Amino acid sequence: MAELLDRTFPARTEDLSAVRAAVREACQRAHCTEEASEQVVLAINEACMNIIKHGYGFAAGQGFTLRMGVNDDVLMVQLLDNGLPAKDEDLRPRELHELRPGGLGVRFMRELMDGVAYRPAPEGYANCLQLTKRIS
Repeated sequence: MAELLDRTFPARTEDLSAVRAAVREACQRAHCTEEASEQVVLAINEACMNIIKHGYGFAAGQGFTLRMGVNDDVLMVQLLDNGLPAKDEDLRPRELHELRPGGLGVRFMRELMDGVAYRPAPEGYANCLQLTKRIS
């Protein structure tokens, strides 16, 4: 797999613009279309917001690692953090007819990406969210 990005970011909403910029640049290097790039940016932004809000509860001094790579025509993304333990059940989107705040980020991630799942976290991390998208 060709590595595109391996960087740790502060888990703060004000740093999400730097995350989005890094993801856009990595998608360009992977030769993603503009549409695919923006879909990946949106999905990763939603995932990062979930880490900040639900994993860390907006606690100061936390961070997460974003790893991106491409293998053949599949973009692979891993978000690694040490927030509250997460599991695949946490990735169930709520129904659109349920009019209340929250829960739509997971729906967006699932609609924009080809794969969304928690994987065993590597040593030193509590959570590993993996997102995949075919880019050919």
